[in-house]
Amino acid sequence: MAKHSTKSIIDTKEWRQYGLNVAPAVMGMTLVAIHAYALGVMIEPLETEFGWSRAEISAGPLVTSVVALVLAVLGGKLVDRLGPRTVALFGVPFYAIALSMIALAGPNLWSWLALYALLAVALVSVYPSVWTAAIARRFEANRGIAMAIVLSGTGIASTVVPYLGATLIETYGWRGAYVGMGLLSFIVVFPLVVLMFARDTLPNSATQQAPVADGGKSRSELLSPKFLRLAVAGVIYSLGATGIGINAVPILMEEGFSLIAAAEVAGFIGLGTITGRIVGGLLLDHLDGRFVAIGCALGAMSAAVILLATDQSAFAASIACLLLGFTAGAEYDACAYLTSRHFSQRHFAALFGLLGGLFGFTSGVAPFIANALYGISASYDGILIAVVPLFCIASVLFLSLGKYPELAPT
Repeated sequence: MAKHSTKSIIDTKEWRQYGLNVAPAVMGMTLVAIHAYALGVMIEPLETEFGWSRAEISAGPLVTSVVALVLAVLGGKLVDRLGPRTVALFGVPFYAIALSMIALAGPNLWSWLALYALLAVALVSVYPSVWTAAIARRFEANRGIAMAIVLSGTGIASTVVPYLGATLIETYGWRGAYVGMGLLSFIVVFPLVVLMFARDTLPNSATQQAPVADGGKSRSELLSPKFLRLAVAGVIYSLGATGIGINAVPILMEEGFSLIAAAEVAGFIGLGTITGRIVGGLLLDHLDGRFVAIGCALGAMSAAVILLATDQSAFAASIACLLLGFTAGAEYDACAYLTSRHFSQRHFAALFGLLGGLFGFTSGVAPFIANALYGISASYDGILIAVVPLFCIASVLFLSLGKYPELAPT
């Protein structure tokens, strides 16, 4: 493999050869986050229709997170073996159908949980490892920015889904909203996958990867202390950021914002995520990824402090959401990039698949914990306070990873 270079900002040759992969991968990444960012606007109509508590409603995404975590490594290994295109061609329609089927839930809570379990199986087939594997195998000099652009798909979801969901709910009800989001997922993403995704020829270096210094077998890397530190750091950060981000709409409604107004302000998370991904990607191609990750953790902590220190201020809430999105976007980039630099690319999909599963698990656990505590205290302030030490711990663990290892000669 060619050595990592910082001589130029953009390698136009890489983009000419492999740039077509980026558009379908970006839109594919939006699928990963749709169900999560739809939850905030679904809580109120579900409470009204079924009388479920917020913790019970949040148990649906929690089930998805647990099932997806169990299947994450298997999904990553399928990508490593079959290739990202094959998995995506199956996964996109499967996910669209599973998302639409959530409209069948109720009034029994178990139907809600079972449909989210089915969604989890579909989710693994469109996990970030599917889309980032195609990028990691093709890009070298501009891997950071290419991954950043692809991962910005979650930012698109966080920007569009709350407002889209709220609009669909007002017109068609919450059931129609889920069906509409499922149909749009298929109509927008599947044609792009068919026409453009992973159809080009891989560079020789992508099929002849040399192992890095700390081992090349996926099992040994999964159990290595370094990977465990990376995983724990990412999970702790994700727990804090997701606990705020997914509950942004109800947090803002608690301050007195209407559903639509809260969704509009929460949309700044998505704008920040997209910006953070791009800026973070550029930084990752030129700076040590550890320091990018640490900066993001401290930025997310600042967002929590702003929300605690202000009340009923649209401006302050917008700044906090923008900052939270910016740091969350760059943080996820950093975790993907650190995985590709510290561990063997031949097992990238399995390794990052597990990280994606862990992050997905926290995206289910965080709102469940937050809403369970809300049920006890009738306030989200305790969550905003609790995330501060989490971001500090994550920063220390990211720092402990050390410098990138030297690659063995190819």
